[in-house]
Amino acid sequence: MREDMFGNPVSSSSDHTLAVINRFMESFIGFGTDFLDIFEASDAEPASPIAAAYACLLGVFFENSEGRRIAAKYYARMMDAQKGATAREQSFVAIVRDLHDGELKRLMATLRRHVESFPRDLFAAKLAQNVFFNIGDDATLLWIADSVIGEHRDVAYAYGMRAFAREQSSLLDLAEEDGRRATEMQRKEPWAHHAVAHVMLTTGRHEEGIRWMRDLASEWEDRNSFMYTHNWWHQALFHLELEDFETPLMLYDTRVWGVEKGYSLDQVNAISLLWRLEQLGVDVGDRWLDIGAHVAARELYNDQPFYDMHYGYALARAGETAALERLMAGLERMAREAPDVVRGAWADVALPATRGFIAIAEGDHRAALRHLDGARPRYQEIGGSHAQRDLFELAWLTSLIEAGEQERARPVLEARAKFRHNVPMDARLLARAGVRR
Repeated sequence: MREDMFGNPVSSSSDHTLAVINRFMESFIGFGTDFLDIFEASDAEPASPIAAAYACLLGVFFENSEGRRIAAKYYARMMDAQKGATAREQSFVAIVRDLHDGELKRLMATLRRHVESFPRDLFAAKLAQNVFFNIGDDATLLWIADSVIGEHRDVAYAYGMRAFAREQSSLLDLAEEDGRRATEMQRKEPWAHHAVAHVMLTTGRHEEGIRWMRDLASEWEDRNSFMYTHNWWHQALFHLELEDFETPLMLYDTRVWGVEKGYSLDQVNAISLLWRLEQLGVDVGDRWLDIGAHVAARELYNDQPFYDMHYGYALARAGETAALERLMAGLERMAREAPDVVRGAWADVALPATRGFIAIAEGDHRAALRHLDGARPRYQEIGGSHAQRDLFELAWLTSLIEAGEQERARPVLEARAKFRHNVPMDARLLARAGVRR
């Protein structure tokens, strides 16, 4: 029986199918772009359950109704083909089934069993990390990485995966060690670059972070739009927090916004950067109009609470009233109907926080605080990284300052400044809160 690039048996009679599967897996784990051939490979060999499962998964990732139609075709095929599948392939088909069907609680259990049973399946481990990351489960993110690393000691991607998981669990020195090791093993490992950037941002090593990302930036040119824009987003944050505002605006215009304007994560990167600049008093001109128009044109909302919290502010700032009403109606529906395991994240975090962010866009910071005060302690539940969620923390802090409640902001800002050794952005916010250093 043939084996894939990680040593997993594959039910396929075709060398071509196997080659396409390997390219598909490596593109997913390494943030490449070689995905679409999986459709042709499955069509050419419909008896391959794993090819059909990957094709179904890709359709789901398209984030639109056409993608769901494509996914349904390959869903039916993978379910039929699994009769001749290996145990690992049958388990992976169950993962894709649960993901496609929106059975989140069952999906979480299926993923955990799969990681335990088939640690050589690095693709599934990466997919599992994505799922648990999106619900803010850092402990499981790390458990996944630790569970599979022993089978992949010679694979840079495995160390990149563990580096990020360690960083999210605040194991900062170990995270940096893994990220640097992955980069030494394979220079084109952008997820590892990104994990080290997280460590440097968290610990206030901004100048070092700029050099680290600048020296590796050429490796992102052929990566997919999310990884390209996200790593440039990280570079922009280093400059922004050093109060070099010209560079982040330049990077926004040339590297962060405009690669795949319809893609959710590209939109989130752009919204996050523009909003942070505004929080520090930077005039961003009419840039909200373009991004707001593209967010308004989205076919689907309410996929992830973390996304919707960004979309609400962008739509409000751009004056996209109809789209904002559609987004909020969906948020209210998810607050009532989302799966039990994440309903609290929608009802108690995303919905009130988004209402607060809309109030900020409208200039009503006191109203914003009424919504944000309850949501803020539970931001972990909506997913995203520590660095990404810091946008929402800054929104709360700047609202306190604007609402004249500086005394509430001061202890939080003083703790930030002490931990990060007086990063200029933190010093500026402290000064706005009435603390001089």
